[in-house]
Amino acid sequence: MLEKTVFTDKTIISTVKKKYNIDIYKIEKLNRGTANIYSLNDNKYIFKEFQSRFNKKDIIKEIKVINHLRKDKLPVPEYVPTITNRYYFTYKGKTIIMQKFIDGYTIKSNTGTDEQILESAKYLGMILKSLKTLEFKLPRGLIESWFERDLLKEGLEEHKELLKSVDKNKYPRIYQDLKDKITILESIKKSDYKDFDKLTMMNTHGDFSVLQFIYRNDKVHAIIDFVTACNSPVIWEIIRSYSFIDPRCKDGIIDIEMFIKYVREVTKYIDLNEYDYRYMVSLYLVQVLASTFGYKQYLKDNTKEGLLEFGYFRTNLCRYMYENNEKITDILLKEFVK
Repeated sequence: MLEKTVFTDKTIISTVKKKYNIDIYKIEKLNRGTANIYSLNDNKYIFKEFQSRFNKKDIIKEIKVINHLRKDKLPVPEYVPTITNRYYFTYKGKTIIMQKFIDGYTIKSNTGTDEQILESAKYLGMILKSLKTLEFKLPRGLIESWFERDLLKEGLEEHKELLKSVDKNKYPRIYQDLKDKITILESIKKSDYKDFDKLTMMNTHGDFSVLQFIYRNDKVHAIIDFVTACNSPVIWEIIRSYSFIDPRCKDGIIDIEMFIKYVREVTKYIDLNEYDYRYMVSLYLVQVLASTFGYKQYLKDNTKEGLLEFGYFRTNLCRYMYENNEKITDILLKEFVK
């Protein structure tokens, strides 16, 4: 849930005048992303108030990443500098930026056409290639630190604890899903993933998916929200972004033929090694398997039906990847490792 804004329409008008010397005559609140966002002057500008969990260092990182990507002609936002030529400022403890408005629309997850699926892969590849030449070092992504802990053991304990709180008669599907995930977690050994340290680490978006795209005429017009940019195992970004856009993944089924096309499109721009292909499915499986996200939130607040559906989606995906890991991996190795 977004934090309450620190602005009123009156203070937005006065602040934009003071910081940018721009007169504001119309303000409209937008429901987009992980920030309080406003459209100004009939969609001429975007005024963005970041949540307190994003510190100033995160925002500065995003600004630098986006400005770098713009040099390589990637479709990313354009910042509006203040009168002191800065790209951000703080107001009542919140970090604020202003961008030129991006005209377009968003689509829901798992609703992409085949053309949009491959377009997603193309832009991921282009971003990865561009960020190779970034002038500063991005922080390590959370996914890397996960495997410095016993993620499987922690996930197993969390699932067992959550299962104790579930009324089997009231929530039969949640109850069975948690039991299924516990069974899979108990069957997987940490030693099965001893070579994760050999995966290709790259600078990446950190949350790349169809949910970060703004479309125009069914084509990606802009890619947003680089505040999560990090240095991480790139295969996680590849398989996760595919699973979020292909409609065939909605019920937890990876269409192997389309997935191969997706990986092939990304690898037109970057190189992966044998371990990347060998562990692509396993890495994603461990991450979604160990998390109770979706169910945990819904059980606390039954109005969060979207998170419940997300929990169902990820559990179905877990089952499929667990049952078909070897098959998909063999195909990846055959297609890409010579």
